[in-house]
Amino acid sequence: VSFIGDERKVTITGEAYFDVAHQPSKPFTITSGTASITVLGTQFNVNAYNDESDIKVTLIDGSIKISQQQSEEILKPGQQARIASGIQVLNEVDIEETIAWKEGRFRFSSVDIETIMRQVARWYNVDIEYQGKIPGTISGGTSRFVNVSKLLQILELTKKVKFEIYEKKIVVKPA
Repeated sequence: VSFIGDERKVTITGEAYFDVAHQPSKPFTITSGTASITVLGTQFNVNAYNDESDIKVTLIDGSIKISQQQSEEILKPGQQARIASGIQVLNEVDIEETIAWKEGRFRFSSVDIETIMRQVARWYNVDIEYQGKIPGTISGGTSRFVNVSKLLQILELTKKVKFEIYEKKIVVKPA
């Protein structure tokens, strides 16, 4: 992307990985919803989907400033800001899980089935329907390039969930 003028501004919905060169004369700012990220020369991931409850900004290297209304936080490498009605900073997040999508992988560490299925819905462009509550969490991973039926078979190995596929709809049921 080429930027014209004295500022570099991006607005995001979805997920993006940034590797930004520090240029004090041309600040780089990202906005998503009510959050603003000022880049100070760095590598980081932004997860800002409309169907997620919060925006997640994970710092890989360098420094970024997160702002929302009157709140402001500066992240250090390995930290993640979760932005909803405020900014919550988490230390020592799983960087590999955060950027697995960039490497063409699904990777889950103790997440609920709804979190997994939101990613499945976006990646495979399918609708998800739930028939019952799926208890507990799931950990694991695979390539994002496997057929969706193969991914669902892998998830069924947990003995927590089973699936039915109807054209572009996946029905999720307790096992």
